[in-house]
Amino acid sequence: MLTLPRSLPLVVLVASLFTSLDASADPDVATALPPPAHWKADPLFPGAHRVSLGVGTGVPFIGMGEVTYAPSERFAIGGLFGATPYLLGAGVRPRLGVPLNARTRLTLVSPVIFYPSGHGPVGDAPPWFLAQPALRLERRIGDGVYVHVNAGVVGAVGFPTKESATYNAHAVSHGTTWGVWNTVGAGGAASVAERTLVFADAMLVMEGVRLAGVDWFGGPPFVFTVGVQRIL
Repeated sequence: MLTLPRSLPLVVLVASLFTSLDASADPDVATALPPPAHWKADPLFPGAHRVSLGVGTGVPFIGMGEVTYAPSERFAIGGLFGATPYLLGAGVRPRLGVPLNARTRLTLVSPVIFYPSGHGPVGDAPPWFLAQPALRLERRIGDGVYVHVNAGVVGAVGFPTKESATYNAHAVSHGTTWGVWNTVGAGGAASVAERTLVFADAMLVMEGVRLAGVDWFGGPPFVFTVGVQRIL
């Protein structure tokens, strides 16, 4: 387990590279052009006062959806829901973006998911929470392509029965189980029609520089999602 992402300096380094490349390519243009109001292939921010609908599939979620509202160009919050083969989850995904230049942005994304049934769609296992804050470096390529890399942490806390807590390495005296891991990831999106885009995201769950072991709450030590999103 690790409470701070060791990969965070890599995100900062790549951000510096992106901004320096823009400035070296054409300093006058880079400083003269303001950041665009909205990126065309943007899976995080649908545009000020707009709503987007997204659906996807992958691992561990076999089906997931998000309804997002953006009160401004730089802030949005989405309502999440999804199902794995073993349980259901619902939560929120707020995000706050800061433009670095016309084509580069740094965004804090922090989903929080609640699993009410513990195990199975109508299971009777104790509930648990998962939070996954990450710093995402994003790059717009042309008018309709978006790519990103990210680094962060993922934390989970559950409230197991006394019997189920005995086999978990993170069980504590109050009967809760918890864990914190660091994450690295990458992804992208592409515009396929007016206000419609496809996206793909991948993330590794790590313990330092190693993949997370069997004590990771979420199952396999990776997350992969593909889907489509429509801006209304």
